[in-house]
Amino acid sequence: MDNLFQRLDLNLLRVFDVLMQCRNVTRAAERLNLSQSTVSHALGRLRQTLDDPLFVMTRKEMRPTQRAQALATPVRQALALLEQGVRQSAGFEPSRSQRTFRLAVPSSIEHGVVPQLVELLHTRAPGCRLAVSELVNSDYEDALARAELDLVVSFAGADHLSERLLTDTWFHNPMVCLSAKDSRLPEVIEPAQLVEWSHVSTSNWGHNQTLVDGWLSEKGLVRHIGVWVPSFEALPRLLATGRYLAVVPEMIGRDLCIHYPLQAHTLSEPLHSTYVLAQHPLTEFDPALVWFRQLLRDAGGQ
Repeated sequence: MDNLFQRLDLNLLRVFDVLMQCRNVTRAAERLNLSQSTVSHALGRLRQTLDDPLFVMTRKEMRPTQRAQALATPVRQALALLEQGVRQSAGFEPSRSQRTFRLAVPSSIEHGVVPQLVELLHTRAPGCRLAVSELVNSDYEDALARAELDLVVSFAGADHLSERLLTDTWFHNPMVCLSAKDSRLPEVIEPAQLVEWSHVSTSNWGHNQTLVDGWLSEKGLVRHIGVWVPSFEALPRLLATGRYLAVVPEMIGRDLCIHYPLQAHTLSEPLHSTYVLAQHPLTEFDPALVWFRQLLRDAGGQ
């Protein structure tokens, strides 16, 4: 029987995994808190055991061989599973933890939920931190498997996430129409009234705006977009001109109406934006993430 696995020092797999990420012995040594010679020696042992160079030097980096590329995902998943087991056995104590939770979110969540989430985290786990990145058009499987992210917030029906990820509904948020305070529009606004105005389309992701356009299209209506912006930063000043409307999630509208001379109008028919949470199966039972998901549910319910 082939005893390659029995001869393999499993401690070397961590070195291999970090080398796959860094593609540089010096940077890998820094991340592992080891000397450069120790990492070079470990790589030499791996090459000898697996009878493959694994990494080939180029001008810019160490390029993995086909054998290394084939090993990369199984090794990362195995290490993540081991890490999960260690965390489960150790448990999670929010009041004592100094963990950094990493999220990818759309701009509406960054604006509408992240501040509440930070306050809840500060109250319940003061030593923990939150690192938020912008949602992009990725399947996110690799980033979640590598623990570069803990969770991803996306839109229901966006169809960009890997089918292998665990996804479930986080919360629904109704869409509302924003206008300048003196627009004299009624409290409840009809689709026909919406398309009489020029609109500001927010977010470089655009899912909520696609939702609005699809709703109007079903009624044979098309709105005119006067301005496209990548976030909600410029929206209050644009709406204050009195030339535009904007249809946004209610959590955004509520906040902007408090701080700026704007008013929110209910749509004559319910239209909701639905947010989902995505997680890798490897971390499903991580006690810290079980706790953090509950924190997200509490923040999303506010």
